[in-house]
Order: sequence, then C-alpha cells, then structure tokens
Amino acid sequence: KVLEMCTIDAARVLGLDDEIGSLEPGKKADIILVDLRRPHLYPANMPEFRVTYFANGNDVHTVLVGGRVLLRDRTPVHVDQDAILDVAQRETELMIERLNLQDLLKTPDMFWRHSRDTTLIE
Repeated sequence: KVLEMCTIDAARVLGLDDEIGSLEPGKKADIILVDLRRPHLYPANMPEFRVTYFANGNDVHTVLVGGRVLLRDRTPVHVDQDAILDVAQRETELMIERLNLQDLLKTPDMFWRHSRDTTLIE
C-alpha cells in the first residue's frame, strides 16, 4: 500500500493520474532500478516489501527521468560528482569558519578508551 500511495495515489491526489503515477503507454515515466541483490534485502521473497520497507538510496542502480539516463551503475552521468563534493566541502569549511565552530569538530578527549564510567562501578 505504501508503494501505491507514493505512485498511483499521489498522482490521483495531484489530478495527474492520466499523465503519471503508473507505467503505461502514453504516460510520463521516471524510473529507478533498484539492486535487490544486496544482503539487507534478503531473503529474496516479497519484492514489493523489500523495496518499500528495506531499500534505501544506496540500492538505486539506475535512474531515468523523461527517458534520459541520469544515474548509471550508481554513478551520475551528467555531472562531475567529485567537483560537486569538493565545492560542498569548501563551502562547509567556510560556513564553519564564519560561525566560529571549529572547536566543535575536534574529537573529544573522552572519545577513545572511556567507554564506561568507572565511578559507577564500586
């Protein structure tokens, strides 16, 4: 039902069910191919449940939008992913510097080798 709500029912609510919401001739279609052969998606029964409840974005193998392949073999086709990640990192560092939050990024002294409070064990 959740998968139906996200597709056919959503199109109906938007008044677009004659254009989108299901894979039928004449309708617009954005399609994702999910790799179901992943350990967290096994056993291999009940594929609708596996996709709806257990799959996540990391399981998407291919994405087609308007007949155009945007993601192939988990790799963006029309963008330079490394360049985008570099820009995002640079902007994040500038934001942290502007807000003077550098100290929040340090690993706390108590992070390693202090998994329990020994004062409680007496």
